[in-house]
Amino acid sequence: MTNLLLIAIGVLAGLILSTVGMIYLMRTRMVVAHRSHRSFEETCDTVERVVPANKGWGFPIPSWDFYQTFVKKNLVPKGILKLRVFFVCKSALASRVIADTPPMAGIMPCSWAVYEQEDGSVWISKMNIGLMAMMFSGVIRDAMGEVARMDRVFLEEVLGHQEGGPAGSLQKESAG
Repeated sequence: MTNLLLIAIGVLAGLILSTVGMIYLMRTRMVVAHRSHRSFEETCDTVERVVPANKGWGFPIPSWDFYQTFVKKNLVPKGILKLRVFFVCKSALASRVIADTPPMAGIMPCSWAVYEQEDGSVWISKMNIGLMAMMFSGVIRDAMGEVARMDRVFLEEVLGHQEGGPAGSLQKESAG
């Protein structure tokens, strides 16, 4: 009986530790930010040029000046000077995912935020699609894998290697 109790305690402890680890991973890596050494305007212009230059990729919704929305509502976030959101999509991938699992439409298209902080730093933040893909299988995982791969391509080009070294820390966006 004691062996069975020890096994049960071990399994329960393992489940608890796994859950805590997964929560930590999701909280610290699900949304990633990369610093741009370009100005806010140059970063936005580069995003608008790079994404549609790749076959099938584009912006199904015009970019959104999120900062002005805050200004109009007198709710400007402290420390933020500018904020624009881009909606990045490849319609063929989106169609394939939605045909397989219609509720996935609720997280489409992917959004990228470009923002400038009071210290003048400019950042691009977005969902870590590579990590998110690990939670799925089949069509969804395959499509998200392609999105994650192209996100890295886009970011590499948008952030680029400018004078002074790499623009951002483009770690592989996944759990590993």
